[in-house]
Amino acid sequence: MKAKPGTYIEMPKMFEQDGCILELKKNLYGQHDAPLKFYEHLRKGFEQRGFHISSFDPCLFLSNTCICLTYVDDYIFISRKVEDIDSVIDSLKNDLSDGKEVFSLDVEDNYAGFLGVDISESKTVEGAIELLQTALIDRILAALNLDDDGVIIRTEPASSTPLTKDENGPPQKEHWSYASIIGMLLYLASNSRPNITYAVNSCARFTHRSRECHEKAVKQVARYLKGTREKGLIFKPDQDLKLDLYAIADFAGLWNPNDAHDPISVKSRNGYIVTLGGVPVTWSSKLQTEIATSTLVHVEYVALSTGMRDLIPFADTLNELCKYLKVERTDESRVIRAFEDNEGAFKLANRKLPAKTTPHTKHFAVKYHWFREKLEDYNIKIVPVRTDLEEADIFTKVLDKSKFRKKRPLLMGW
Repeated sequence: MKAKPGTYIEMPKMFEQDGCILELKKNLYGQHDAPLKFYEHLRKGFEQRGFHISSFDPCLFLSNTCICLTYVDDYIFISRKVEDIDSVIDSLKNDLSDGKEVFSLDVEDNYAGFLGVDISESKTVEGAIELLQTALIDRILAALNLDDDGVIIRTEPASSTPLTKDENGPPQKEHWSYASIIGMLLYLASNSRPNITYAVNSCARFTHRSRECHEKAVKQVARYLKGTREKGLIFKPDQDLKLDLYAIADFAGLWNPNDAHDPISVKSRNGYIVTLGGVPVTWSSKLQTEIATSTLVHVEYVALSTGMRDLIPFADTLNELCKYLKVERTDESRVIRAFEDNEGAFKLANRKLPAKTTPHTKHFAVKYHWFREKLEDYNIKIVPVRTDLEEADIFTKVLDKSKFRKKRPLLMGW
């Protein structure tokens, strides 16, 4: 990509000449403003072809016939007609300047995948597609020396005891890079395997000071992946495309295993998942940033408020996509449901404004009440749900075998 005329840089070290600078003819990969220059170049090309930037995601380009999602220098095109995608790609490839391609594209016509995630028809559920990352699982197993056929597999990704700092425990003894494995597991958990999210995030907390027990926890996740290598996230959305939020929290779940004098021991863990048409689209499992000083109502309300931060922008993006794709939605499907299994949090969230909170809840009202004024604007209904049907429960704590196997189909489809 050519640089703008009159762009200059300093002479490289050890090649300086007094009074001299260099004129930049072409942007250099790794230059501090290279990502911005590349994005501006890309945006200009799409705008010339009738695309508009999404109002809610600058990396999402929309037109009346085609949608393009960009991730650095990878793109995925979506359209009702293949011909519309081919037309855009041909236009980009045939854009020449001084006889050279303005956009150099490598088109993967026969590869059904994006960013290492394979997208294929499900072998177990008729009419569904499945997201798989078997290649990444194989890399993880090979790095941990667990790729042999005789390796013991696990039926759950986490042990029954939550991880702690274990400062007096045995030090690391494995040769593999803990941080590298955690990075691969996080990418896997955030794309096709949400059922390992809690276990992976628990291990990730100790990346900078891991002990032998943390290495064992990582290997348990890997042993679970080995036994479910051919499994992924199954997509079979409902026709009505309802947007739902499941949010829950585990109150001071680290109190018993952790040192009672460590403030971390009384922090609670958020777990939430946003689904579209019954299919997971985004999820999270994280310790809350503050220590709840009252009851379970506090931590549950924080989890609900935190989940709303993902739900509301997603609702805006969904409405925009439906407009460009000309997708008609019924009045019923436009109602957004946020499921809450705690009665106190449910009642607090459903209080009509400007009703005040109780003396027991006013101390956290200022920070987390923001979403209440959005409920009517976005047609969001807070709905009660039984704990055994709370999909996000798998993100907050170690579940026993029976509960884990019951929750997993709600999330993964298998």
